[in-house]
Amino acid sequence: MEEKALACPVCQSNKAEIAGENVKLSGKFEDKEFLTTDLTVLRCVKCGYYMFFDKQAKFTTKDE
Repeated sequence: MEEKALACPVCQSNKAEIAGENVKLSGKFEDKEFLTTDLTVLRCVKCGYYMFFDKQAKFTTKDE
């Protein structure tokens, strides 16, 4: 999987805080129910946008 720097799709900020780990989303679509795999939820510090990542995503911290 290609590694990319974290960037909020709304404001392009690279700063986020963890809002949740091992989160599963469920829902229903056309009479079929679904449940996602475990997700990590990050919240952009600048604009508040929530981003969802699966276990394949890798995160690093960098102070600039």
